[in-house]
This record gives sequence, C-alpha cells and structure tokens, in this order.
Amino acid sequence: MQHIRQRESVGVTGVPTDPWRLNEQLLAAVAACHGVDVARRQLLNTLNTRKKLENVSHIVGARAGAGLSGSAEQRQLADGLASSGRAVELATDEWETASRHFTRLTRFLPSQLDDCVEGFVAVDAAEIDRLAQASLLACPNTQAHLKQLALEGARRRDASPDQVVPTADELSAWIFLLHQARSQAIGRFSQAREAYLQAEMAWELAKARVARARSARQIAEAQFRVGARAVGAFAQALFDLVGLRNELLRRESDACVARAAMYAMALQLPEQFGLR
Repeated sequence: MQHIRQRESVGVTGVPTDPWRLNEQLLAAVAACHGVDVARRQLLNTLNTRKKLENVSHIVGARAGAGLSGSAEQRQLADGLASSGRAVELATDEWETASRHFTRLTRFLPSQLDDCVEGFVAVDAAEIDRLAQASLLACPNTQAHLKQLALEGARRRDASPDQVVPTADELSAWIFLLHQARSQAIGRFSQAREAYLQAEMAWELAKARVARARSARQIAEAQFRVGARAVGAFAQALFDLVGLRNELLRRESDACVARAAMYAMALQLPEQFGLR
C-alpha cells in the first residue's frame, strides 16, 4: 500500500494528485490484494482436498483386496480423484489470472505480498455514520462548489465595495448546487453502506454453512473408515466442504473490499494502512 500511495500521491509535474484519486487507487489495490490472496488460499484448499482423498486410497485398495468391496468403490475413488484434479487445474488458472492483475496494478509479484492479508473486521453503526458524514464533505462535487464559492468571495473582495455582497439569485444558485452535491453524496454512500451490510451478512451466513459442512465431513469420514459408507460419500463431503470454504474466502474478501470502499468515500482509506 505504501508503494501505491507513493506512486499516486505525486503526479508527473510533482504536484500531489487529489485525495479522491488517491483513495480510488488504494481501493483498487486493496481489491487486487484480496483477489490474489483469495485465489492462493482457494488453490491451497483444493490441493489439500485432493491430498485427503489420495490419503485414503490405500483403504479402498485394502478393502478390495480383502473382498470387502467391489470395483464400484474403486471407480468412485477414481472419479473423485479425477474431479479433484480438474478442480486443481481450475483453481490454478484463477490464481494465475489474479496474480497477473495484481502485478499489473501494483507492480509487485504475488510472492511479495504479505503471507496473511488482513481479515475482515466488522464496522459498527456509529463508525458507519461517522464515515457517512465525512463523505459529504469529501465528495468531489461538494469540494468543487466550495472552491468556487471561495474563489468568488476572493474576487469580490478585490472588487469595489458595492459588489462584495452576492445577489439573492447568486446565493440561491450556490445553495442549490451545494444541496444537489449533498444529495448525490448521500446517495452514493447509501449504496456503499448497503453493499457493505449485504457483504457482511453473506460472510456470516457463509461461516455458518462451513461449520455445518465441516461437521458433515467429519461424520462421513468416520463412517467411511469403519466401513459404514463408501468412499464416494466421503469424497462428496470433502468436495462440499472445500466449495463452501472457498465461498467463505470470497465472501470475506467482498466484505473487506466493501468496508474499504466506505473509508475511500470518506477519503480516509490511507489512514487504515497507516499511510498518513
């Protein structure tokens, strides 16, 4: 993040770029960091699932050799290994795509990213309200209109005394523009708030689904090892769990990016990474 800030905070002329652009660039970097981290962890989850399936292949072989199971269970194992192999290929492609995007945006290699990207931490209602208020002044249109008022005031101070006070029509026009900018800012932040709340809820639901799937996988594995269930049922429980774990990673990433988006709208995203 420090690299992105240094690159974006000063333009080619040596003049600092506007804070809005800096926050947008940092938000894009946050999304790219989470994207490549999620892809990496999903690949590891998928590889781990295949390894678990490979680790029980000797049980299937031993049962077949002892006449306790037929060729059907061996076919189930072969199908499961083939399916897990395809999942590894897909996860590898997704990781490579995310890595290219990350490098293109940040000019870093994925190996230079911290091993653990910061996880999701919920924002309370009071903090969201504070960000909403800050976003009103941070809005580019609001800033532009305030700057216009300041410039007009300076011009009038340099003019003759009878032109210092603006006319009623001028005041009405300025007030209208400020109200319009305020309404637009409120609308944009409301959308960001709603996106955040939905992302947080989806993350919570995904955690609950993973907990249930983990319990189901443990039961399926125990029953498989004592011969009460075939390897196909165990493989399916493994696939269900890894799918939900990978979904949880995506949901957590979405929540982190949605959280960062609210801070970016308030022009306070750099402070979240100690960059001020």
